[in-house]
Order: sequence, then structure tokens, then C-alpha cells
Amino acid sequence: MDGITESLADLETRIDSGLPPAELIDIITALENSKRAHAALQAKATAAYAIQVRDAEENRDKTSAAISREVALARKCSPHTGGTWLGVADALTTEMPHTVQALRDGRICELTARDVVAQTTHVSAGHRAIVDAALTREFQRAGATRHAIRGSARALADQLDPAAAVERRRRAEGNRCVTLSPGEDSMTILRAVLPVDRGIACEITLRRDARALLENPDEERTESQIKADLLYERVTGAQIVTDAVPVEVQLIMTEETLLRGGNASASFVGIGPLAAAHARELVAHAADSDQAWIRRVYTTPDHNTLLAMDSTRRLFTKGLARFIRLRDQRCATPYCDAPVQHIDHVQPWSQGGSTTLDNGQGLCARCNYTKDLPGFRTLYDPETRVTTFITRTGHRYRREPPPALGHLTLPERRTSGRRASDFVVAA
Repeated sequence: MDGITESLADLETRIDSGLPPAELIDIITALENSKRAHAALQAKATAAYAIQVRDAEENRDKTSAAISREVALARKCSPHTGGTWLGVADALTTEMPHTVQALRDGRICELTARDVVAQTTHVSAGHRAIVDAALTREFQRAGATRHAIRGSARALADQLDPAAAVERRRRAEGNRCVTLSPGEDSMTILRAVLPVDRGIACEITLRRDARALLENPDEERTESQIKADLLYERVTGAQIVTDAVPVEVQLIMTEETLLRGGNASASFVGIGPLAAAHARELVAHAADSDQAWIRRVYTTPDHNTLLAMDSTRRLFTKGLARFIRLRDQRCATPYCDAPVQHIDHVQPWSQGGSTTLDNGQGLCARCNYTKDLPGFRTLYDPETRVTTFITRTGHRYRREPPPALGHLTLPERRTSGRRASDFVVAA
């Protein structure tokens, strides 16, 4: 271990010597990759330690508790967290070689590896191995985020064992709750754990009504402040003078999932995967209430009517903006996990960029506001749909397009001659 300490000391001396910006960025990248590689070795050491102790002890229950405590002390964390990392290490080293390799190669971080393990706890070891192998595609996709990989892991696991997915959701819904914890500066944090459709409905309703109140020129509160006030007033029984309007929740799924009992998970736009059976339940419930609309989209846009909506104006039309939101779902900036909030040009309008599908991208508000900082550029290849971000130091970061549903799926046997690229959107 002394060699590692000496290397860090040498590196710190180099940093203090006044390196140019580009070399400092290289050091930041190298250290991040090193942290991830060390996390893989830490998991391997944890699993090896656990195996040796278990083999030497007879009382497995007490031994497991002792191992968790020892790991927690070594990692400088709570016993509960230590037990979690012990379970992660066991799963990674015994059942998930591709995930371990991705961590060792620096493609994913330790938290992403933990997420992959957590999203496959309800399936068998054999199914977990299939998920692990299938995730290689996401591990190798440039710019893949923790959210996307976690979503693909859950979607694949749910597709392989739909019954286990239903049982897991049933248990999760049984754990719905509201909790209160202290915040900073005499504030509190009210947290509600709800089924996905109810949670989204609450957020969209609060946002919609907050924005309606913002139209009042005398309104001095921000949108976030109004949402918090509306929540308090509605929970405590206050009346809000706003007209209720329908709330739209968008759900993307394959035609096979919707109409033929397929097991490929659907996707809540901006949220992530939803088990196939659960998605069908939501659509059926909405249809019974005359609240369901079905729109047809394609994995490749060559024959989609939205292309006819390409505009020579600066602003994207509503139809084209909707299509880009469905296509991108998450911010186009590599490794950014935020939902799409703004539709903007890859090549800026001021530099001759066109208002077209190929030159459109979904960004979060922060990335959209900062993408034109001096020295930063964005390139987009319409054939591969790869976006390349070039920083002021000349470093390039690539983001490859996510899967059409936002997560991976396994092939399913088709029962008709329909095209495999057909999808539907339930709104």
C-alpha cells in the first residue's frame, strides 16, 4: 500500500506545480477510472474475505453479522451499509462477471454496479447471468448513464421473470408511505413513496397548477415555491382557485407488449422502465375511464409523419418536439441523468443549424443554458445518432443513442408479420 501512497504524493506534487488545463482534465479522468478499478478490487477483496471467514466458522448467522460489521468498519460506513456492500460484492464476484469487468474498466461507477445487483435480486442466478451478459451493450455505449443502466437491468429482469416482477411490485406498493425528516435551516423534508403512476400524476398536477398561477403578473413566488405551497394547502384542506384539466402521462411500449401479452417492459417517459403487466394494467384502467389515447411511432423515423413537420422556423413545432422527447427521454449530455426539459438545436440556429429532427436534441435546463459557453461545441452524426461534446480543453465525450424504449429488451417471438420496429405510445 505504500506504493499507492507514494504515487498519490507524486501526483499531488505535479498538480501543485501548475499543470496546464488539458493535463489537469486528463488527471481527473485517470483518477476517476482508478477509483472505479479500485472499487472492483475492493469488491473482490470483500468477497474473498467473506469466503475465508465463512469456511472457518460454523455459526453462519453470527458469522454473517460479524463479516458485515468488519466490512463496515473497513469501509468507514454504517453496519447496514456495510452489509449492503457485502451482498453486492458476493453477487458481483460470483454471478456478474460482465458488470465487474465494466467497473474495472472504468465504464461504470460503484453505485451503478450496486444498482445492477439491486435490480436483479428478485430473479434466479441463471436469469441474473443473462441480464449481466445483455447489459454489456449498455456498458459499452458511450455516455450511458447510471439511470439508463439501472433501468435496463430492471427491465431485463422483469422480462425474464414476469411473475417475480409482479410480486416485487406488489410488495413495493405495500411499502408505500409518507415520512418526515429534518432538513437544513429549520426546514423539513416530506417524502412520499407512491406507485409510479400516482407519483407522476402528483408531480404533473402540481407543476401544471403552479405554472397557471405564475401567469399572474403579481405572483412573486417561483414555480418550486408554489408547488410546495400547493402541496401543503391541498393536504391540509385549503381550496385552490384553479380549474382542473386532464393530466397526460406518456407510456411507451412495444406493440407486442400492449396487444399480445409480451414481456418487454414499457417505459414512462422521463422516469424509466415499467413491467409489461403493470403497463397493460395502467392502459386498461385509463381506457375504462376514456382517458387513453394510442399513437404509433417507429424506432426509425424514415416513414413517420413527424418528418413532414420539420420547420424552417427557429422554434420546433409541438409534434416534432414531442417526437424528440419520446426519442431521447433523458438529457443528451453524456452521463447526465436529468429528464428532457428543453428541445434545442445541436448546431445552433445562429450558425446555420436547421430546425429538423436530425438537428434536434433533448436537454435538461442546466445543460441547455450552459452548452454555448465559450470554447464548448457539440457535433451530431445523423447516421449513427452519436453526439460528441467538445470541451474548451479539446477533450471529446461521446454519447451514443439509448435503446428505443430507453432500456434494453430481449427478443420475443412474434405472432404476426408486423414490423419489429413498431411501437405505440399510450398517453
